[in-house]
Amino acid sequence: MPLPKGSVSKPEIYRDELAGFFKGWANPVQTLIQRLDPLRTNRVEIHDVEALPYWTKGRVALLGDAGHSTAPDLGQGGCQAMEDALVLANTLVANNISVEDSLKRYEMIRKDRAADVVLKARKRSDVTHGKDPEKTQQWYEDLKQEDGTEIINAICKTILAGPLH
Repeated sequence: MPLPKGSVSKPEIYRDELAGFFKGWANPVQTLIQRLDPLRTNRVEIHDVEALPYWTKGRVALLGDAGHSTAPDLGQGGCQAMEDALVLANTLVANNISVEDSLKRYEMIRKDRAADVVLKARKRSDVTHGKDPEKTQQWYEDLKQEDGTEIINAICKTILAGPLH
């Protein structure tokens, strides 16, 4: 469950908090909570920022969260960085004009896709982080019953919409 903005982070109670939040969930969830080392776990507030207006300048390019940070609600931060790297590598290999031209092409190819993923994560965040408490509660209740099928299908749909298909 989302905690109120500004909640104090106390590692010594993480395990108990999580056990309470996920009471009644499947055994693997309970096992994971019990194995958690609270002193090696961080809990941070989630912030979402707008993408930078450009990701390249001269012979320098930003990839992943450095250029288009996203909320973690779709689990796509690292995936988007890998997609960026693939597209960047392909533009460098396929271009004999200049490195700068390759980087601009990379940015042009990736901007819409990355913006779409950021927007989807933002919309999911509205549900999962309590913007509408009733919707959030229902989402968690539904998730408690989820066998993983819908989650895997959504992940596959997101991957297949990008350059890694």
